[in-house]
Amino acid sequence: MNPEQMISQLAGFYNHDQFSEIYLLHADEFKQHVAEKTVMDFYKYDLKRGLGEIISWEFLETEQEVSAYLINFKYGELSLKITLTADNLLALVNWEPVHEEEEILNSRDPLTILSTNLLETPLQRFVDQLAIKYLQDPNNRSLSIGLIHGTHTEKFFYGEIQQENGTLPDSHSLYEIGSVSKTFTAIILAHAINQGKIKLNDDIRKYLSGGYQNLQFEGTPIRVIDLCNHTSGLPGLPENFEDHKGYEENNPYLNYSKEMIVEYLEGFVLDEPPGTRAEYSNLGFAILGMILEDLYQLPLKKLLEEVITVPLGMKNTTYEVPASHQDSFVAGYDHESGEAAGYWDLGAFKAAGGLKSDLDDMLIYLRANINDYTKDFSLTHHQTDVQAGYGRGLAWVTQFFNDDTIIWHNGGTAGFRSYCAFIKEKQAGLVVLSNSSKDVDDMALEILLYSMEGPG
Repeated sequence: MNPEQMISQLAGFYNHDQFSEIYLLHADEFKQHVAEKTVMDFYKYDLKRGLGEIISWEFLETEQEVSAYLINFKYGELSLKITLTADNLLALVNWEPVHEEEEILNSRDPLTILSTNLLETPLQRFVDQLAIKYLQDPNNRSLSIGLIHGTHTEKFFYGEIQQENGTLPDSHSLYEIGSVSKTFTAIILAHAINQGKIKLNDDIRKYLSGGYQNLQFEGTPIRVIDLCNHTSGLPGLPENFEDHKGYEENNPYLNYSKEMIVEYLEGFVLDEPPGTRAEYSNLGFAILGMILEDLYQLPLKKLLEEVITVPLGMKNTTYEVPASHQDSFVAGYDHESGEAAGYWDLGAFKAAGGLKSDLDDMLIYLRANINDYTKDFSLTHHQTDVQAGYGRGLAWVTQFFNDDTIIWHNGGTAGFRSYCAFIKEKQAGLVVLSNSSKDVDDMALEILLYSMEGPG
């Protein structure tokens, strides 16, 4: 069977509601990690209920044994990437939104884009190709890219830290890393677990003052683990997030306080049992941060220093950039307009996305995760939930690509994007930092996979 025949078979089962047959198309390794019900629910509810039947498909490309197709549904379209095992079963199934090539107006001349890349190896030239493509868009500003392979580390810097100032970023240029901050919060939680202060299956009401009889559904409570893997049933943000007095569009988290989170929780009503469905929730991680602060009677900043940054020697990773480091804080830009976006003060939501860091610190952090620096780090990598196509540890996302398990997280704020990923078995990892709101995920993943499989 070739990939085209597999797509035809999958589409046939899908259109005839034979979702259990789709599950049987997967390799045994996939089935060991993903339950049949998870796959059936994904195709029945996540896909068919919203998009309808598959009408047609179109082959796009094959790269490193991954075949990509455009799948046309009755009410929309998605990209599907698959790989087959030797016995013609699905080893990889990755559904993604369709990324249409943007028409770039006033594209930059590649020769004018500043870079430290020496272009001496195939890997360096591959990185350059993708980085230049990203920065040819005049609304994107800079990239700081770090690669780890075994004991070797390689760094690349592109663009400029501020519009038309002609200054490249360097190892100590500070970026907002957004939701990559959640992985730091997860390590602090793992530290509390390993100290016996809290358990993943604990009802969160054990750590919240007040009764909160509403934070359960027919006897099933929200557990600590549900906050970590986004299965709590809580929304991404409180429904009144943009309606509260003091809301600032350019700094949206600034005035939403812990007291407002507590007030929101008191009136929140679950509509399904926690643990049923995944919905990415910054609110869930804000609550987790509050629990950890109450548990230790210490601010999150102090816990971050004690558990992670001081032991690792990460000197420039913090929630608040001190005055002495403000010159290192690069300007962030909105990709749509190209205008300066300003910085975000995450306040009560800092556990979900408030950290700032530089490339050197993030490479230290990446290597600590690759090498399981402590049992706190390693605990966060253990899978706690499985969805169709991916799983989650504590904050980290786990995903299979061919024979590799990639553990990753990304982040974004108004003017920044970040991506951090690693493959333990191959002692490989990657960090990408950008001071533009344009996603870096696809570029980062391509570089990571090439660094492992391509020539040096």
